[in-house]
This record gives sequence, C-alpha cells and structure tokens, in this order.
Amino acid sequence: MIKQSSNALHDAAEWFVQLTSGDATAQDREAWQAWVNADDEHKQAWQRIEGVTSQFKGLDPKTSIAVLNSSNANSSISNERRQAIKTLGLLLAVGSAGWLTYNTSPWDALMADYATATGEIKHIQLSDGTRLVLNTNSQISIDFDEQYRNVRLLKGEVYIETAHEENRVYRPFNVITDHGIATALGTRFSTRLDDELSCVNVYQDTVKVQAMTGETTFINAGESVKFTSNTIHPIMAVDDAANAWTKGFIIADKMPLAQFVEELARYKSGIVRCDPAIASLEISGSYPLTDVDATLHSISTIFPIKIDHFTRYWIMLKPA
Repeated sequence: MIKQSSNALHDAAEWFVQLTSGDATAQDREAWQAWVNADDEHKQAWQRIEGVTSQFKGLDPKTSIAVLNSSNANSSISNERRQAIKTLGLLLAVGSAGWLTYNTSPWDALMADYATATGEIKHIQLSDGTRLVLNTNSQISIDFDEQYRNVRLLKGEVYIETAHEENRVYRPFNVITDHGIATALGTRFSTRLDDELSCVNVYQDTVKVQAMTGETTFINAGESVKFTSNTIHPIMAVDDAANAWTKGFIIADKMPLAQFVEELARYKSGIVRCDPAIASLEISGSYPLTDVDATLHSISTIFPIKIDHFTRYWIMLKPA
C-alpha cells in the first residue's frame, strides 16, 4: 500500500474544503480531477478524505461546510478554511470507534489553537473553565462539542486541571495523542508526547488510558504510565517533582547529570549536550527553566565541569 505523505493529505483536505465551500467552479473541479489523476498517492489521499467525511454525504455544500466548521458566522473565509481543515485533521486522527487511526502530523500548523515557543510556558483557561499549562515547544488543538471535550496534543506536553461542568449533560474530557487517548475522571494530570510513546502523570483522581489498539488501564493519583500505539507499559509511581515545570522550575533529586541536561535542553534553542565522562554525576536542587544559561552557570560552580559554547546554539558540558 502506498504511504500517504503529509503534503498529499494536506492538499486533499484543501481540495475538499474548496469543493464543498459552495463557491467551486467547473475549472476548480477540473483542476481537482487532474490533481487526483496525476499520482496514485493523490488518489489514496483523496480516498482517505472521502472515508472520514462520508458522514456528510447527502448534505448540500453550504450545510456540509457548516457541519465541519464550528466557528461563528462572523468568521472570515480564511478562518473557516482553517477550521474545516482542522476538523478534517481530527477526524483522521480519531476514528468513529474512538481510537486513533492516523499517526503522522501534517496538520500541526493548521490545527494548533495554542502553541509555545522553545523556553515558553503558557497558562490557558478553556471555555468550560478547565485550566491548562502548556510546556515548552508544545502545540494543542481544542475541539469541544455537545458530546465531548477533546484536546489534541500535537507536540510537547500539557498539564490539565479539568473543570466540573454543571447544569448540562456530562461531556468526557479527552487528551488525544498519536498513541492513544487519556480520559479524565476528575482530575489533575499531565500528558507528554514523545516520538515513540506518550506518558500520563496523574496528580489527583483517576485517568483512563487507552492505546490505539484498544488496550485500556486506569491510572490513579500518584501514578504514571507510558504507552505506545500498541501497548501500555507497567504503571509506575509518579515523580513528585514531575509537574514543577508548570511553575517554571526543574527539581532534581540525585538525578544523573545527563538526564538533567536533556530535560533542560528542551527549554533552549539549539543543542545542549553532556560529555559521557560526567554523565553519571548526580545533581539535586531546584533550578529555574526561564534562564537556561544561568542554570548552566550555576551547576558549573557546583561540579568540576566547564561549559563550552561552540556557537550560541551549541553548548557542551565537559570535565573541568
């Protein structure tokens, strides 16, 4: 089977939005058909789009775009197009059965409702009163409707304190990653997305974690779990300092220096590395994430190490 590229899926979504906008011309349809016929990858991408939008068949074009588009009537055309493509991305990511069917992220730039730059930590309050903290270099998309409250974690890490909605039908609160879904049953928790797996830390109440394959487990306060698309790893105790980043700090308790530097590097543009000769040194204490250079200087006064700046974007910690 041909693997669909990010560009092909993105282009197919653009074509769908154009053709269902009610403004498509005969020339537009001819151009679309030429695009589909030009490459087998285009055909497969279009079939994918048709598959996830089949629920809209039978609607007239204007109604169809309205169903896709949750923005208000005063939104600009560009915002309508963005919202429609964003919804398509979510449909591709979350199948009708509730688990993930699509693992790549061609939609990140279009789908992200909130994003942080490297070194930035952002506090957010959603329309239902839920409080979020978005970690460095992270992106999320928000998709609330009458039945669900979905937060798609596109990149990075998010901390969540869910709101208790009153005077309305209960809506589950889900955090969706490339590897599965975390459903809040309470609660205070965080979710982190890495290339190979996702991680959920629970600080209050319980979170249900479901991998893409359907495997499910429940994580209680004080517990942490990592999971891939295929499996859920054994439950572990959560690090008490795991959410210190929400307050702008990294807290270490006899943490290997290599691990400390790896975490710290997430908050600075460029490359920060630790020489293997000092990787096993243990560091303890509380250090600010808002000024990585100051933190590096501080630890250089504690340990017999030196910090080499090859460029402003390449830093190496070495034995003194």
